Amino acid sequence: MSVNAPVLAKEPNQLQIKWSVNVDQRLPNSPAALSVPAIMAHGMDTWVVLAGRDKWVHIYDLDGSEVRRIYLGKESDSGTLVLKNGLVVLGDISGKVYAIDPVKGEIVWKAQLTAAFTGSPVAYGNDFVIQTTDNRIYLFSQDGEKKWSFSGQGSILSMYLSSSPLVDGESIFALFNNGDAVALKAESGDLLWKRQLLLSADTAILSDLKVALATPMLVSKLSMDGEKSSDTLLMPFYQGDLIAVSAKDGSQVLSMPISLKSEPVIQGSILYAAESTGFLHAYNIEKGSRMWSKKITANELLGPVLFQGLLWLTDNKGMIYSLNLDGEVQSSIEVVGRIVRQPVVTQEGLLVRTDRGAMYLVGP
Repeated sequence: MSVNAPVLAKEPNQLQIKWSVNVDQRLPNSPAALSVPAIMAHGMDTWVVLAGRDKWVHIYDLDGSEVRRIYLGKESDSGTLVLKNGLVVLGDISGKVYAIDPVKGEIVWKAQLTAAFTGSPVAYGNDFVIQTTDNRIYLFSQDGEKKWSFSGQGSILSMYLSSSPLVDGESIFALFNNGDAVALKAESGDLLWKRQLLLSADTAILSDLKVALATPMLVSKLSMDGEKSSDTLLMPFYQGDLIAVSAKDGSQVLSMPISLKSEPVIQGSILYAAESTGFLHAYNIEKGSRMWSKKITANELLGPVLFQGLLWLTDNKGMIYSLNLDGEVQSSIEVVGRIVRQPVVTQEGLLVRTDRGAMYLVGP
């Protein structure tokens, strides 16, 4: 293993801001804007759909031009999902979930939940799954029928942002803000297993809180720290550990002291994980070894995501980095505001949201 400072390429490909829009039209000292866009095809065009803190759903072309907007009546900090029938689902801060028709510009249906969701809805066939901030899981049909709900145990102290569920085949895996990991039958919501992954979640302040912000990740074969397993779930905790458990019964396989705000990405046999301490790590999950760790920034990292054969990272001070698969920084660019959500990949570049309400399309 090696630990190195970031190395810039000799002739870096400069990043550029292709366009930016002020989604939320926010006033000074407003709450942070945290919603996440979805990408949908419309004929020959590509649309970007997201709700904002200005109580509207915004629909843009991929050139940044606004197509239309739909009035919600409430602010939104949720992720977004395009359903198979062309509707888009998202939520507001009061706990409502909406299905909107971006083409007709109307709300098709809405339903009240017990709390808001700040993660993203996840598709299950024609249906979709939502995880709310009060540790509940819902399955809705695309027509707005609530098929089932599962209630987890609440947490006294938690962060506003939360994890999204993972759907794999006929199982749903979720990581709650109290440290519980659960597996559910997707069709019925019946509990398959539950495991408490935090030995101690007690703290009086958010700065010490161990919390799940990233979506669980399923790895078919894993070899790490001398342990070999198959069908393994990676459960990342911010300010905590990366814990691997069996997808079959939730038994713990291993634990690594690495704080993640977003899920790792796998390219071939290499797993890349961006730590909130500013390091990017590369693990060979077939040989069971860490290949290298490289310091990218002194700030908290999000990512990586893959685009054009490169790894893309952002940090919480507004920096965007592209790196080759050896962890060498190729280029970087800065935007105004904090980046607290993982970038969304499009064919033209990365969509990056900042807490000040802006959305940028960034690319080579």
